[in-house]
Amino acid sequence: MSNPSRAREIVVALAGSPNVGKSTLFNILVGANRFVGNWPGKTVDKYEGFFEHMGYRIRVVDLPGTYSLNALTEEEAIARDYIVSEKPDVIVVVANAVSLETSLYLAVQTLELYDKVIVAINKIDAASRRGIHINTEKISRRLGVPVVAISALKREGIHELTDYIIQVAEGKYPSRKLSLDYGGLGYYAKDLVEALSACKEMSRYPLQWAALRLLEGDVELEQLIKKTGCSSLQVLVEETRKKIEQDLGDPAALITASVRYDFIGKLVAESVTYTSVAGREFTENLDKIFLHPLAGPLASLLLIFAVLVLVLSVNTGFPIKQILELTGNEELAQLFETYTLSSILSSLFDTVSQFVSDFMTSHGAPPYLISLITEGIIGGVGAVLTFLPLIFIVFVAFGFLEDTGLMARIATVYHGLMSRLGASGKALMPLLLGFGCNVPAIMGTKILDTDKEKILVSMIAPLIPCQARLVILLFLASAIPATSTAKIIAVLAVYAYSLLLVAVAAKIASRLMGGGAKTELILELPPYHRPSLKVIWWYAWDNTLHFLKKAGTIIFMLTILVWALLHTGPQGYVQEATDSYARSIGEAITPLTSLIGIQSWQISLALITGFIAKEAVASTLIVMTGATNPSEAVQSLALTPAQLASLMIFTTVYTPCLATVSAFHAQFRDRRLTLILVLYTLIIGTLSASLVYHLLSLVMPG
Repeated sequence: MSNPSRAREIVVALAGSPNVGKSTLFNILVGANRFVGNWPGKTVDKYEGFFEHMGYRIRVVDLPGTYSLNALTEEEAIARDYIVSEKPDVIVVVANAVSLETSLYLAVQTLELYDKVIVAINKIDAASRRGIHINTEKISRRLGVPVVAISALKREGIHELTDYIIQVAEGKYPSRKLSLDYGGLGYYAKDLVEALSACKEMSRYPLQWAALRLLEGDVELEQLIKKTGCSSLQVLVEETRKKIEQDLGDPAALITASVRYDFIGKLVAESVTYTSVAGREFTENLDKIFLHPLAGPLASLLLIFAVLVLVLSVNTGFPIKQILELTGNEELAQLFETYTLSSILSSLFDTVSQFVSDFMTSHGAPPYLISLITEGIIGGVGAVLTFLPLIFIVFVAFGFLEDTGLMARIATVYHGLMSRLGASGKALMPLLLGFGCNVPAIMGTKILDTDKEKILVSMIAPLIPCQARLVILLFLASAIPATSTAKIIAVLAVYAYSLLLVAVAAKIASRLMGGGAKTELILELPPYHRPSLKVIWWYAWDNTLHFLKKAGTIIFMLTILVWALLHTGPQGYVQEATDSYARSIGEAITPLTSLIGIQSWQISLALITGFIAKEAVASTLIVMTGATNPSEAVQSLALTPAQLASLMIFTTVYTPCLATVSAFHAQFRDRRLTLILVLYTLIIGTLSASLVYHLLSLVMPG
């Protein structure tokens, strides 16, 4: 924890109407670090507190509960004066997810007055139980500020909220004031702006806002005008009010309130969806299956595997392709793989790359430029976009399970098992996704309720062997001089060891993060809902865009960097990796790989390219050895059984691929955590492989 005296302080004001959960949020944020006093010259209590986050000391001021900023009550006057006079770094307006249309009025008024605002929609869990689904991204785009769904009572969304507080305070999130179209009323307000600018005491208020408030009949601003002696301004305001009522037919206060509520009504209509809740009899009958001590876990597991097989098969062909190959249907397996989404996208980018290459070659472009554009830039874009269908369909599946109420049942029946690892039953879903791909496994931790659990599960998920690592295991096992049964046992042993590491790492991480005791699951089972296609679309699309914006940028940049290492060397641009800086790095780390019994720079280089994508280990070995397939490439290196076993363990456990690391960093935006992930998997992989190598070398020398 950073030193409070040296940490940058951010002042945050909490605003919200009574009963929206503002006080609960305040207590969750500051804990025991709070102080109670009185507002200057007022009888209302003043609550302040502080907490630290990412090296910042964040001071929170809990403004009195108020429905508006009209200054008609003492609480409203305090809230408005504080915003105008103190100009906090950030204002967090808390709204109620269950009665969003009513509680957004304060947010709209605040946004007309101030720009550095975050809207926290509280009680999102209660809304979900009632079949209310809120698209926060759409509301955010319309309001021009961050909008975060939270449950202060369950501490959901608090980490995201604190991250946004820092981003808004530092100007990294370009928030803006809200400007509504008041029609003809805006014309009359313009006449007052010039007069207001001549009154010095009014200069501390936004002039356009002050003009509208005066037309609405703001008593506090009128008294301020009288005190300052701006008598001509007072006369102008009164005359303009009368003229508005004559010309427009209604008082200005009624017009502005009508415009605001109309804006809020349209915003809610396009951003909130209501789904029907299943009848009690149907719920009880289905729960007899999903909550049964024996049938529940089995039904949930079958449902999970059905979802995972569907998601992964459509995207990558796994595991249907492997099953078809094992049953002797290799042609059908190849046909199936050809028409998966990832294969179609890969073929598309290969075609585009070849077209660009031919076009540039015909126009005399230098080879290095052709390679940079086709392999680096187009390849980098392809590396990002080929993940999008997988991410999207994963979140379609998660959205379906959440929206129907099934996710809560799965979490309940598996909580006992998962709590032994320091996680909740919900963690089972993203962890099982890891067998297909670690990227959606980490992205899938968004469904977990607490930041601690999200970090814990994201830390251990990369230890689960994904399908790409299975490919490596199979071709390495094929080179072992043993029977087919022994080779299968070797692969299963690696899987078993990986799962053991997951359990051990989870227990250790849980204790280091202050766990130790079993995680409690406080979960009110929601009624079953009929899934809404609109809600599932929102959920999947927003999360896919998050991956594209955050992790996609990192993947693309690192892909360009790796291209530079593989295609440049002391002589400049090179076409063969054997002359590149990558080979130099491979040779440089050979003393380190010798710890696991590997002295070959070709394998060292393959392990480096395996960081881009684990499948690259196979293609690199083929290129380096001139073989026609991975098994032949491994056999040409004449590795001993001990070296092969060591390599199987190391490639399964060591640092996850570039996309996984990027997804992790995009999820938590914490370099320290990302570095810990990279280093601890590398260290465990090295120690495990070294132990296996030296033990097997004693048993099977040579």
